[in-house]
Amino acid sequence: MKRLILMFLVIVTVLIFFGCQEESALAPELGQSDQVANSFAKPTANLIGTANTPFTFTPPTFWNGTIDFGVDGIYSLTFISHEPPRPFSQASPYYEDFIIYELGTDWTIPENVYLKGWNAGVVTYANNPPDPCKFLANGKITEAYGPFVEWQGCNVHIRGLVYWIAVGVPERAEGTFRIN
Repeated sequence: MKRLILMFLVIVTVLIFFGCQEESALAPELGQSDQVANSFAKPTANLIGTANTPFTFTPPTFWNGTIDFGVDGIYSLTFISHEPPRPFSQASPYYEDFIIYELGTDWTIPENVYLKGWNAGVVTYANNPPDPCKFLANGKITEAYGPFVEWQGCNVHIRGLVYWIAVGVPERAEGTFRIN
């Protein structure tokens, strides 16, 4: 019994001693390559931009405009629709791809592209057309390059308003584009 109590006291003493040490003293030292690899694992904050995309009447890229990420720069933004819009109804679901690329360049040239992804959402039409109506979409970054490589695989949340020229004829969409 004395041995059991003595062994118990030794274990408790060891646990207290090592439990009170600073974590960095017991953690292995990371090399520079490990630190760089860990820094790209997951971005620490949201990337939020303001998008302004006029309706162009040119399928399948109906929405072409710009996105302003503030200190991270202004870029061109194109949405590629995968199906025609639903006839005017209370809510219209949609699915599209998006491409963010160097401002004023051609998105079909791979060197110009920084982000690619998809989103699915819904436009909820206003009760008094052609008043502006809300849209909301969620999606995923599927490809990321250059200054945005850290956002590969992150979620996308888009929300804003669609403005109309006339009933069923959009003029532009404005909203926020958040990546996290």
